[in-house]
Amino acid sequence: MKPPKGSGLEALDRMIRRSARFYSDFFKSYSRSYSDFYNADRLRRNLLSALKKLPAIELPQFTYKPPKVDYHNIVNSFLPPGARLVKPLYPEHAGEIQFADLDGDGRKELIASYIAGDGLKTLVLKKDEVQWYKMAEISCPGFRGIHYRTFADISGEGRKDLLLGLDSGQQSRTLFAYSVSDGDSRKIFSKEYSKMEVLRSPSRNSRDSVALWHEEAPGIYSIELIRWNGIDLEQIDKTRYLASKVLPYYIRKLRQDPADTASWYNLAGTFMDAGDRVNAAKAVRYALEFNPDPVMRDRLMELRQKL
Repeated sequence: MKPPKGSGLEALDRMIRRSARFYSDFFKSYSRSYSDFYNADRLRRNLLSALKKLPAIELPQFTYKPPKVDYHNIVNSFLPPGARLVKPLYPEHAGEIQFADLDGDGRKELIASYIAGDGLKTLVLKKDEVQWYKMAEISCPGFRGIHYRTFADISGEGRKDLLLGLDSGQQSRTLFAYSVSDGDSRKIFSKEYSKMEVLRSPSRNSRDSVALWHEEAPGIYSIELIRWNGIDLEQIDKTRYLASKVLPYYIRKLRQDPADTASWYNLAGTFMDAGDRVNAAKAVRYALEFNPDPVMRDRLMELRQKL
């Protein structure tokens, strides 16, 4: 039955017929009979097969790069006029600005040292939800350079403390350990040294220790291993450190220069401190064969008498 002309139903009828023919042809192309239209599993497979034949659509790659922060500008905004940043000599590759979590809140603070008219100072800057502010400032008058600046758990509170090895231009240097919290810095200890190395504890519940090298004469060193016990510094057993670090160090030096009598003396003294008197005596004998100067000879002979 055809709808009457001019009723508006004629156009609708044409649309329905065209749609019916379109969908009939569509499903005929993917099934052998109209009964397959009601077979959901076969229809799903046919549709998936048809979709695989469609060309792949490449979506645009969106990458977000956060704006680069100029930390030098941040530090400079806290410096007094005429101040200049000081870069530590050690550890190697340490920059003018370092980062460490000093208050244990999981967010790293910014640490930078500078020279002003009243001496050396170290800034600890922290960022809140909005801006950077001065968390602490450590003043060290009388010092002009930083030999070593690093971070270790010295106090045993499970967070990093600030270690500053400062140089005053004299023969020895001074190591300062500070515990830093928001608005406060507390000195844990200070100790003179010539060279130093921080030894990290393998246990998270133990304090880190520090190896201090003291130059008793040009090229001649004694070594102590220290750790903070909560009240004072204590010397701890250094046998393992001597065997794993110090002995290989002097052996490498002697391979480069076998006639270095100071290294032979240091090697002998290290063997003796490690309890190996046999190799200590051999090192003294080898050193004497290189005809050391009178001062070194006296030192070697004095060491031989102790063996």
